[in-house]
Amino acid sequence: SLNWVSQATRPDITTITSILAKYQHSPSPGHIGAARHVLRYLNGTKDLGIVFDSAEYFNIQSFVNFPVEGRIGLSASADANWGPQDQSIPTSTQPDLDLFKSRSISGHLLSLHGPLHWSSKRQSVTARSSAEAEIYATDKCVKDIQFVCNIIKDLQLQQDLLQQPVNVLNDNMACVLWSKSRTTKNLRHIQIKENAIRESIHNNTVRISHVAGGDNLADIFTKEDKDVHHFLKLRNIIMSPPFSLAKL
Repeated sequence: SLNWVSQATRPDITTITSILAKYQHSPSPGHIGAARHVLRYLNGTKDLGIVFDSAEYFNIQSFVNFPVEGRIGLSASADANWGPQDQSIPTSTQPDLDLFKSRSISGHLLSLHGPLHWSSKRQSVTARSSAEAEIYATDKCVKDIQFVCNIIKDLQLQQDLLQQPVNVLNDNMACVLWSKSRTTKNLRHIQIKENAIRESIHNNTVRISHVAGGDNLADIFTKEDKDVHHFLKLRNIIMSPPFSLAKL
């Protein structure tokens, strides 16, 4: 049930839903308690939703301090949380982490007159550096951009909705430079398939741009954010309270 809600109208619970989904087979009391906490959160914020309109998106523009193209065309932001979610000190009862917990979580948000598509997913391999984790996240974002662009073209709406290249915001400068065919020896081990990002740039499908870490909207999809102020700031930009059609 949480998965359906997180994919339909509540991007703010996508990350925790993705984390809890790993434990559906044999949840602990802590997992049950976390799921109930999400339900209480939804009950207390059930008036929030997503809005699509053609007006300027001043909330995001004031947040990142530069014009955002999402209101005149497709735009995106991508991010990754490098390393395990659990940063606590190991105890004698649980000295080690499960192997999958060392993998980073990728997240991205596609905007087109409003939040169109979002994702939060643990990566399938362990990233050796934060730059590598960000490259994997950006690759997943570019794949979804290509998918959405194909749908727009099939509907013959590209003149109205699609202005290429699509701008992808990322807060890791090493990833941004790597995507522009500049790299370092430390990144040689990354799989060749990730060069698809560069091919998309050369084909004028996307453009990778740097944004400050605190201004990256995709950050909400990469971790269990314990900074309540930061979480609420991102949520209130992506989500919208109810409004009256009579005022339009």
